[in-house]
Amino acid sequence: MAPLTKPEKRYGIMGVVPGTSARVAEQPEETEFSWPHLVVREAIAFAVFIAVLSLVSVFFDAPLEEIANPAVTPNPAKAPWYFLGLQELLHIFPPFWAGVALPGAGVLALIALPYLDRNPSRRYRDRKVAIGVFLGVMLVAAVLTIIGVFFRGPGWTWVWPWVDGIY
Repeated sequence: MAPLTKPEKRYGIMGVVPGTSARVAEQPEETEFSWPHLVVREAIAFAVFIAVLSLVSVFFDAPLEEIANPAVTPNPAKAPWYFLGLQELLHIFPPFWAGVALPGAGVLALIALPYLDRNPSRRYRDRKVAIGVFLGVMLVAAVLTIIGVFFRGPGWTWVWPWVDGIY
């Protein structure tokens, strides 16, 4: 049988840092537990998204093309939809500005957003800077992608999709 020894003394954070306390005098206002409130809302949003995506996939066929032929380049040669905004920028600006400076400025704007808008309020009307910067970046990206998908035809020329069709 092992001899009885005195247990080691251990300190919690309250014993190491002076002035800290494990007790809180008052609960924070306007708080809500993430379980079940937030998690249930996210689960419902996910289920609705999957249902809508399933219905869209049932009623609309994917626009598949013929088997890939490395000897023939399609006209127009378009990037995947998630890069079409950058391809549209390359059509408008020189490569440095379209590929590095403008997308980098958009990403830096989104990274700097929490530091630009230090407002702790959760109300939309109090968060004008954050909402404005985010909507501006997303709106530019969406418009450039829509132009690249629907309004660019052979030779990357401007076409009207209701007249010439979608390329």
